Amino acid sequence: MERTLNLQTVGKIGEEVLVEGWVAARRNMGKIVFIDLRDRSAVLQVVMVPSELDETSKELLTKLRPEFVLSIKGIINNRGAKQTNTDLPTGTVEVLAKSFEILAEAETLPYDLNDAELKTDTLLDYLPLNLRREDEKAIFKVQESLLDGFRAYMKQKDFTEFQCSKLVAGATEGGANFFTLDYFGYKAYLAQSPQFYKQMAVGVFERAFTVGQVYRAEEHDTNRHINEYTSLDFEMGFIHDHHDIMQMIEGAVRAMIGKVAENNTAELKTLQATLPEMPEQFPHMKLNEALQILHDEYGEDCLGEPDFEPHQEKLIGEYTKKTWNSDFLFVTHYPVAKRPMYTSEDEEDKGYTKSFDLLFRGQEMVTGGQRIHNYEKLKANITKWGLNPDDFEFYLIPFKYGMPPHGGIGMGLERVTMSLLGLNNIKQATFLPRDQVRIDLPLSKLQGEKKK
Repeated sequence: MERTLNLQTVGKIGEEVLVEGWVAARRNMGKIVFIDLRDRSAVLQVVMVPSELDETSKELLTKLRPEFVLSIKGIINNRGAKQTNTDLPTGTVEVLAKSFEILAEAETLPYDLNDAELKTDTLLDYLPLNLRREDEKAIFKVQESLLDGFRAYMKQKDFTEFQCSKLVAGATEGGANFFTLDYFGYKAYLAQSPQFYKQMAVGVFERAFTVGQVYRAEEHDTNRHINEYTSLDFEMGFIHDHHDIMQMIEGAVRAMIGKVAENNTAELKTLQATLPEMPEQFPHMKLNEALQILHDEYGEDCLGEPDFEPHQEKLIGEYTKKTWNSDFLFVTHYPVAKRPMYTSEDEEDKGYTKSFDLLFRGQEMVTGGQRIHNYEKLKANITKWGLNPDDFEFYLIPFKYGMPPHGGIGMGLERVTMSLLGLNNIKQATFLPRDQVRIDLPLSKLQGEKKK
């Protein structure tokens, strides 16, 4: 008999089926045992009445506990109006078991898997188990839709996806926040971003995008930073200025949210999350205009600052929602000194760049802008930043042989997921979080105390 997924049982009243999955819960009602069976599609109620079971199954009935893996044969019955569970997509039916087989046993759980108040350390220490929770699984089903929406929109706009190496011979922007590793006796680094390679790809495809892990060796311990994250990047040629990039990323964000709306109604309900407000066009303002608003409306001492403090991002997010009923805001024209050496300066607003951040619910989710495409100017800028152009020889090759005006963005998938779902910590939006003290388990537990 072929397996029937739990969700498929709704249309099979009266039929005999084979269902398989994990025991999510067990309830005893006298001699009758009720099992909530979880598979990839849904949770299904299974009724086990000793008189209906074969002798082998009867003997096994007392052993069953949460996370046992079962293969069950039985009849699909209608639950009736009074027994219907409207919280489940299978809530109108149940399986009357005739026999079952234990495919895998499970040890007694260290705690109730449905406990909503797990501490972060407990959540991470038992992550392979906790990812089975409905709320945890829902986060990553939503994240999948965000990624699907991004990819689909890029393809729709004629971008080519390329696979980018995570090993580099030098830091992308000459900074210090990178991981060093031994590469056959040479030094190599884990990529902080695919920036140089996606710019190179513009010379090949005109429009290119890539999705992959990036690494930041920053010793932070905040709820919005993590040392390895998934970066969604695109770069496009033959642009007029940074507004072309802003228009493209706005379209991509709308497609990502649209895919979540299409696919994840149940997950949003599980997580008690709401979709964002998006006006016809995302509002935008220059950084100095935003700082002035923070000063005038909220009394912030911030005029002339090169960027926002985290709490100021939240305040300007509140202002955006109040003023335009928008959860999104473009902030443009960050100071030249605040942006990387490849960022274009606005000739009409000297000292400021043709760059932007896109804030989502008061938190930065995208950074982007127009790049310098002139070879001599880019070389001069590298020198101006105190760097040696010889260290960027490979990066400079496409610029030496003709590059069009271009620009692009970088977007952290986990940061978007966190903001969309209202999560408290970015680790909750990361399938396998890595921070300065943990790779799966605490590093002190795996390797002993860190050497000074």
